[in-house]
Amino acid sequence: MNDEPGPAVNDDDADEVTAAPTATTTEKKRHPRLRRRIIIGAIAVVLAAGLGGGYWAWNASAQSRETAAATSVQTQLQAQIDAAHAFNARLSAVQGVTTRIHSVVESSDFAADALAEAAPLGAALSAMDALAKAAPADPPATTTPNEPAGETAGYRWPWQLTSDAEHLESQAAAAERAAADLRTAAAQTADAGRTLASAEAAYFAALAAHANATITDSPLSNRSIQAPLTELIDEAQNPSMSASRDGTFLTSMVDAEARVRDSQATNQAHLNDPAWSVRNEIESYARSLSDGVALEFVWAPEVAGYGEDWLSGTTQTWDTNGSNGPGSVEYTYAIISLNYSVEEAWNDGPDARALVTHEVGHSQMYRCWPQYSGPSFSRNDETWATAWSISYGFDVPGSGIEAYGRPTDDQISVAGQCH
Repeated sequence: MNDEPGPAVNDDDADEVTAAPTATTTEKKRHPRLRRRIIIGAIAVVLAAGLGGGYWAWNASAQSRETAAATSVQTQLQAQIDAAHAFNARLSAVQGVTTRIHSVVESSDFAADALAEAAPLGAALSAMDALAKAAPADPPATTTPNEPAGETAGYRWPWQLTSDAEHLESQAAAAERAAADLRTAAAQTADAGRTLASAEAAYFAALAAHANATITDSPLSNRSIQAPLTELIDEAQNPSMSASRDGTFLTSMVDAEARVRDSQATNQAHLNDPAWSVRNEIESYARSLSDGVALEFVWAPEVAGYGEDWLSGTTQTWDTNGSNGPGSVEYTYAIISLNYSVEEAWNDGPDARALVTHEVGHSQMYRCWPQYSGPSFSRNDETWATAWSISYGFDVPGSGIEAYGRPTDDQISVAGQCH
C-alpha cells in the first residue's frame, strides 16, 4: 500500500466530472426537444388541414362557378335564338311591305301625282330600304358551342374548372350582346315599318279623298262608272286591305277616276246637244220618278229584239252594297235601255210614257223592297213594274198590260205606296 499522498483534487472539479446525472438533469435536457416536435407536428397537422380545406373550398367554388356559367350560357343562347327569330320575322314582314310600296312609288302614276302625301311616302320608303336590305340572322346552336374538353374528361382540378367557367362566361356574354343587338335592330326595323305604314295610309287616304271629290264634281257621270271607283275608294281607306294596295291598285284607281271624268264630259255634251233634246226630256222625266235611284240610259235601234214600230225597253238594277230595302238608294243604280221608237213616239200619246214609267218601276225594286218582296208581288218583276206604271195613271197597253196582263187593283195600290 502506498501511503504517499496523490495530487490535490478540487472538490468542484470532482463534482463536475464524477457526479452522476440526476433525473432532474435528464428531464431538463429532453423536454424542450419533445415539445418542439409536438409543436411542429401540430403545426403540420394544422397546415395540412388548412391546405386541404382551402383546396376543397376552392374546388367547390370553382365547381359552383362553372355550373352557374353553364346555365347562364344556355339561357343567353336561348335569348339569342328568340331574338334572332323575332328579328327575322320582323325583317320578312317589312321586306314584303317594302316590295309592295316600291311598286307604288316606282309607277308612272305616282311620279305624276301632285298630292302632298306622295313625298313623305317616298322618304319613308327610302329610310326603310336601308334596314330591309339586312341579311336574316342565323340563330346559334341550342347546345353550348365549343364545350371545354374537360367537360367529359372526368375529374377536373379547380384551375381547370375556373378556366372552363371563364370560357363559358365569355360565351354567355357574347350571346347576350348578340341578343341585345338583334333586339335593337328589330326595334329600329319596327319603328321604320310603322313610319312607312303610316305614310302609306296617309297617301292612299289622300288619294281616296281626291277620288271622292272627283265623283262629287261629276254629277252627270254614270253610276255604273262611279261604282268601281267607289269600291277602290273603300279599299284605299280600309286599313285591313292595305296588303292589296300596290302599283296595280294605284293604276286602277287613277284609271277609274279618269273614266268618271270622261263620263261627266260625255253626258254634259249630250245635255248641251240640241239633237238630244227629246232624249234628254225622256231621261229627265224618268229621273223625276226614280226618287234618288241613279239612272243611266242606253239608246239603240233595237232592244230585246224589237226595233222600228215597236216600243221596247229593258232595265238592269244593282244594289252595290247588298243591303236590300229602304235606305239603300245611294248604293242603287239602274241602266235603262230604250229603242229609238220610244224617242219617236214620245209626243204621240201615253204609251211611250207608260213604257218608260214601267222601266223606272224595275229600278225601284230595292228601294221598295218590302212591297216588292211582300205577299202582293213575291218579287214578280214584270207584275211589279206594270203595277208601278199604272199607279202613276198609265192604265194603257204601254204600261205592260199588253205584254204581261193587268195586275189586280190591290197590287196597283201596294205599288203606289212606294212613290
